[in-house]
Amino acid sequence: MYRILLVDDEKLELEAVAQYVRWADMGIAVADTAKNGREALQKMSLCKPDIILTDVRMPVMDGLEFARKAKQLDKHVKIVFLSGHDEFQYIKAALAVEAVGYLLKPIDHEELAAVMQRVIRKCEEDKQLLGSAEGLKERLVRSLAFETDAEVRREWIQKIQRLPRPLPLAGRYVVAYASLHAKSPGARPADLFADVQHALGHRGEHHYAWYLDEERFCAIYYAESSAETPEQEEDAAFWKALSAEFASRGAGLAVGLSGEGRHLIDLHDRFEEAKLAHASRFYDIGRAAVLAYGPFESPKRPTVDPAAAAAAIGSAISHARLNEIDRHVADFLAPYAANRTPREIIVSDTAHLLSELDRQYAPLLEATEGARGRQEANWKKMMEPESLAELREQVSAWCRTLAGMIEAREQDKHMPIVQRVIEAIDARYSQPLTVEQLAAEVYLSPNYIRTLFKEKSGETILEYLTKVRIKRASELLKDRSLRVHEISKAVGYENVSYFCALFHKHRGVTPNDYRKKLL
Repeated sequence: MYRILLVDDEKLELEAVAQYVRWADMGIAVADTAKNGREALQKMSLCKPDIILTDVRMPVMDGLEFARKAKQLDKHVKIVFLSGHDEFQYIKAALAVEAVGYLLKPIDHEELAAVMQRVIRKCEEDKQLLGSAEGLKERLVRSLAFETDAEVRREWIQKIQRLPRPLPLAGRYVVAYASLHAKSPGARPADLFADVQHALGHRGEHHYAWYLDEERFCAIYYAESSAETPEQEEDAAFWKALSAEFASRGAGLAVGLSGEGRHLIDLHDRFEEAKLAHASRFYDIGRAAVLAYGPFESPKRPTVDPAAAAAAIGSAISHARLNEIDRHVADFLAPYAANRTPREIIVSDTAHLLSELDRQYAPLLEATEGARGRQEANWKKMMEPESLAELREQVSAWCRTLAGMIEAREQDKHMPIVQRVIEAIDARYSQPLTVEQLAAEVYLSPNYIRTLFKEKSGETILEYLTKVRIKRASELLKDRSLRVHEISKAVGYENVSYFCALFHKHRGVTPNDYRKKLL
């Protein structure tokens, strides 16, 4: 429903219009009433009306003066005049303040309904226009924040100034770069973002917030006071209070605050400051959820070799030296901390390290039931760390898990038997191997070795043999001097058609098509 403010110095008429007109049938709710223009101006800021129905002649401040000042407060408010005088000068004055309608006393209800229908139609048109304008403003403000070219920024600003509710060209403002993390199902990011906008509205009239992605947003808000000194403590307190409230609702809020801005054209610089302050939380998570921009040193990328670090960590894993694992992981990440390297670079290099370890211990992971699923879940966490300390703990924990799997495997008396079968297949996959032959080599029955191998490795002997042969065939296909039938025999298949069908089943293409893809 749209909200209407009724203004009339005649008490009985004001009460009658407020109580006996069927406003709800028109899609309107009475927000408040006032007995003169001055009182109406005071109530406007509280009740935020969409429509004003005001008498023209009133004491203290008449309706025309009130209308002019009301338009200054809210240029979108719709004004309808009410008068007992059918005189041209009032109609002319009403047009001067962009009145939407003009009614004569006593009010004719049909005429009132017709005027209000026209007013609501105008409100709907403005609402649609404002909605499209807000979308354009979001794109322009976002572009302004990211744009490095000052001339292009001036063009964006000119366009912003032509939109409804533009941001001031000058004035003290701060930029906040924030991230939201919903830690419970009830904490919806869209609701949290709406609460941020509502809270900013209480801080001052001039503010704007926009999404960066699903979990991050940016906000610019202007200081209302005329104090000469920046209100950094007040800004930090505001965001800390909001962060504490969100925490009680199962959500995390991390905020980086820029230095003080003076001109809208400098929004890009303030945006970069806020972004840098937010990024520093990756190192300072233990101190605060809200960090202000300071004299940070320019971040650098240290010279670190993830492959070499993986070799050192891998050696510690193989010998189950847990303290050594922790030390090597800490040593790997220490240069990044010293240089305050951006989070995305650290995550990328850590992914390289983990890939090296994954390749090194792939047979162990494949042979351990459920290990792959757990590893994927752990990897997701390690690729989205909230702090360097958290990343260090997660990588160490994952490496410790690998060490534990190795220990468990060595303690299992049956694993050496399975390992002998694996080694036999790896060495003689090109020969016509049978389960019976393999069972004889380890002095067990074929049925028992089948069951044992499946239990310990997670796959059958035939599945493992086929996997080894197809992998070797894929490597041999890189050599164009070898024919397909030669490769088939080289990996243990006399029947070329069977080999081609099996290869297609595992690789999704025929051997010849696979070879073409390699070129």
